[in-house]
Amino acid sequence: MRKNVTTMSLIIKRSGWFLFALVIAASSCKVPRVAQVKPLEAVPAQYPDISSRDSAALGNVPRALFFSDPDLQRIITDVLQYNPEIRMALERINMAGASLRQSRGALLPGISALARASGTRYGKYTMEGVGNFDTNLSGNIEDDQRVNTNITPDFWLGLAASWELDLWGKLRQQKKAAAHRFWATKAAHQWVVSMLVSQTATAYYELVALDKEAGILKEHLAIQERALEIVKMQKEAGRATSLAILQFEAQLLETKSAQRANQRQQELLIHLLNRLRGKYEGSVERSAAWPSMVAEGSLQPGVPAAMLATRPDVQEAALQLNAAHADAKAARAAFFPNITLSAYTAFNAFNPNLVFSLSSIGAQMLGGLTAPIFQGHQIRGRFAIAHAEQEQAFQQYRDRALTAYNEVVDELRKLAYGREIQDLKLQQVAALSEGVEVANELYLNGYADYLEIITAQKSKIATQLELINTQREMALSVIALYRASGGGWQ
Repeated sequence: MRKNVTTMSLIIKRSGWFLFALVIAASSCKVPRVAQVKPLEAVPAQYPDISSRDSAALGNVPRALFFSDPDLQRIITDVLQYNPEIRMALERINMAGASLRQSRGALLPGISALARASGTRYGKYTMEGVGNFDTNLSGNIEDDQRVNTNITPDFWLGLAASWELDLWGKLRQQKKAAAHRFWATKAAHQWVVSMLVSQTATAYYELVALDKEAGILKEHLAIQERALEIVKMQKEAGRATSLAILQFEAQLLETKSAQRANQRQQELLIHLLNRLRGKYEGSVERSAAWPSMVAEGSLQPGVPAAMLATRPDVQEAALQLNAAHADAKAARAAFFPNITLSAYTAFNAFNPNLVFSLSSIGAQMLGGLTAPIFQGHQIRGRFAIAHAEQEQAFQQYRDRALTAYNEVVDELRKLAYGREIQDLKLQQVAALSEGVEVANELYLNGYADYLEIITAQKSKIATQLELINTQREMALSVIALYRASGGGWQ
């Protein structure tokens, strides 16, 4: 008899292992593989028309050194402290950190404290009712073991634990994905800082440029008012006509109109800077001269590879790609069976006076195996989605790298052309200034008419405004180059 029992136990044990192997083999049949993360195409060794191979990119310059204007620094400080986008980016970091902690906890056993109390009246013809009645009639039980058959209470107080064995790495890959996304939100926050610094500096420099335009318009307005007075006196003396007065008045009104347009643009920029600072209203203190930035000789873009490693939005895309790859691995692990261990120990009794008795302590340990058999379409669908998301993340990474490279190239070319245009405009302003003086002398001496003066003045003011616009565009290109190189968040 003992031999037969031993043989039966051995058969059951072997059958269990065979069933386990069969389930694994069935569940792992035709499991797809996860595509490897594709590398980016090799970026050029250096930028076009740039001979420097210095790897120290412009983006590594701290913003406090790049923007030395104290008024601009104060505005940037306010923006980074009070701007809603910054606050939202920080909350996204907190959310990603919570997801990471949650994924770490999934690798550890879950332990819960449970308490339960109930009272049940079993029917006469139920298994429990008959069992309780029969138990009370047994001579093998003590008095404190007799069950109240009218209302049967049940008191349970203990600890329960559950642990999923991560044999196939699903939970570990989910943890990796959460970690990559956490660092991706950090990079996203850095990019938000970089964008806001660039946007703030751009608005500030445009506001200073408008101040300079306003100064030129004011200067020309005074000249035109004086010219109108002169031509009126000449008309009284019979040396000018009413048409000349009308032409000078029209020129004066045009300049005043430009002044109003300038004031409107200034108000819009001030409102923009206040919004960036998280304010409804407020004045903007600014420099009277062009705010100084990093020295011209320090505008070394470095090499493209260093820029890609510095620029936060590119790094965010790379981290999101790594997270998508880990998601795909976790989705693949779902094809294999899950093994879960659970256990509990507790005080359990139907008599409240005996709940905390040592004899009321109970315990249980249980192992469970769950293998997907008829969920193949769902699992394969989730894996296909994860695989497509990985490819999408790669294309996003590639697109950002291409965009970053081309932005730097574009701003370098804008600066190169801007320097040439600025030199030409300076020469043009000098020539037109001399031309206005000559026209005034000729007019006063009767060798030129009023139209030549108006034409000379219009050409001068237009060229002066074009020069300021060129200087503004160059300043904005420097700011854009700094942002494109990955600067502003340090």
